[in-house]
Amino acid sequence: MFEYMNSITLQATFVAKESGNLPPYLGSTIRGIFGHTLHRMVDLQTYKKYFSDTKTSAGSVKPFVIYVSTQDKTSWHKGDQCVFDLTYFGINVEGISLIIHAIQQMNYTGWGVQKISFELLKITNPVTQKLVWRENQLWLKNARPQPLICNQVDTSFVYMDFVTPLRLEKSHELIEEPSFTDIIRALARRMSLISQAYTKHQMEWNLETMLAEVEKVQMVDHNWQRDKFRRYSMNQKDNELRMDNIIGSFSFKGEITPFTPLLEAGKRLHIGRDSTHGFGYYTVDYS
Repeated sequence: MFEYMNSITLQATFVAKESGNLPPYLGSTIRGIFGHTLHRMVDLQTYKKYFSDTKTSAGSVKPFVIYVSTQDKTSWHKGDQCVFDLTYFGINVEGISLIIHAIQQMNYTGWGVQKISFELLKITNPVTQKLVWRENQLWLKNARPQPLICNQVDTSFVYMDFVTPLRLEKSHELIEEPSFTDIIRALARRMSLISQAYTKHQMEWNLETMLAEVEKVQMVDHNWQRDKFRRYSMNQKDNELRMDNIIGSFSFKGEITPFTPLLEAGKRLHIGRDSTHGFGYYTVDYS
């Protein structure tokens, strides 16, 4: 359904060279290190293209998302590994080469307040399970963008587990118990914006008709909790940025089959605000 959009996921594995402490949620930390590294490497226009607000006709939707698989770990020791995924969409081979080089240069930046030293062990393509970089050898052919293939799944039940914080808003207020309609509306809007900004494809669907069908899907169970995420920000008056969110899981039943391509796309593109900090990553199970 979304084959017109190309994407690439690069999975980086770093190893700690010394002991120290890091925040329990590393999405913002990794984003900051990567951004500062890229900023030192390129001119302002290139930096904005691959990291900062694009200011396209679709708005300021960014071309990448982050997912850090290491969660809730604060005490780090020499030899511990940190693994994270960096997914870009609408990117060409030249851009991928730049991103790979930026990941390599993260070797030379201390992580966290204590400036812990980390060393890059390898970069892989988790979709194809092939090496992209290791021991100064580069296999760029293993990092070619691939179509975003999201097949329809025949199901009447879905279980979604939000592994990282979720920030969905309505009228600038956090939605504390998202409905299936909230989820699908957010995914449809995100797919439309990304398509408009990074492809030549214009999404053509009747959103209101689709949402009318979504409202027939019923909630079976949910397990949410609200979280007040805080991170350091030099742009804030008190150097602290507050990012209220929820984290947890839910399950729904009904005629879910038509919406499974969107759910599958969301696994790669995330959902909600602050996806470049790793927010909005989830897993899906169907009946």
